[in-house]
Amino acid sequence: MILVDTSVWIEFLEGQEHWTKERLKEKINDRKTIGYIDIILLEIIQGVRERKDREILELKFQSFAELPVRRSTVMLAAEIYQELQRKGITIRSIIDCLISAVGIETGAVILHKDRDFDYIADHFPIIVEKP
Repeated sequence: MILVDTSVWIEFLEGQEHWTKERLKEKINDRKTIGYIDIILLEIIQGVRERKDREILELKFQSFAELPVRRSTVMLAAEIYQELQRKGITIRSIIDCLISAVGIETGAVILHKDRDFDYIADHFPIIVEKP
């Protein structure tokens, strides 16, 4: 299972070139391997202006695996954020901590283009996709 962060989806949808875009293209052929959480879909859709485009995107996401966000996930996300803060590391978005917590709980590999995941991986057992 690969959990694709918003940073990758946005560049993918905008057609920008990066190794993560190529990796996502490879994985799209096997949709059962792609996971997301609702907040990722929300972050992507907030930038889509046309209702029709939003509906198309929402329909495409229905074929991917929606990963669970439980109370334990939320508590782990808070722990990640607070522990790194105590170590002097500021994660710019608590959502990255939530995605990391989902990765820890489900064993999903995180495909990202956001340096905060690398900081988290230095201190918590998340698996990040490498080029």
